Amino acid sequence: MPDVSAIARERAALTTIADAIVAASVGRGLRVALDCPNTHLALVDYLAQALHARGRACHCQPNEPSPDDAGGSPRDRQEHGSTIVVITSGLATETDRFAQRINISVTAPTTKAPGGNAGYQETGGAPSEESGEPHIILDYRDPDGPTIRYMASHLRTGDGQ
Repeated sequence: MPDVSAIARERAALTTIADAIVAASVGRGLRVALDCPNTHLALVDYLAQALHARGRACHCQPNEPSPDDAGGSPRDRQEHGSTIVVITSGLATETDRFAQRINISVTAPTTKAPGGNAGYQETGGAPSEESGEPHIILDYRDPDGPTIRYMASHLRTGDGQ
């Protein structure tokens, strides 16, 4: 059974992320790409629900990156235990240049490594179109629950871009 404090910390992190995304995307379509370990895919649904509760009608879809994508093919990502899922809201399409695009990378603990130490599963990060880096890094390796390790300044201030 999950620890109640870890669940509360996850909800607080998702609240912070959802609030930042909504503030940064006012009046625009939205495209949130989550590079997430397969063990934490429920996070995608929780975030979509949080965005929906804030007035953003969203739906989730698996991302199908091009062969030139630095993240590798979907089969490569599956073998490494990671999936990219996209949450869209509004008119976010490949040709919609006015959509707010946000990339989230999730890091999670894995099973014990050969030396008895816990291993870590890091996603490759859903690269942003501007900088090649994630806009948000959510780290599940802390035993007390997830921590936001990084959030781009335009999301912290709600400026958009």
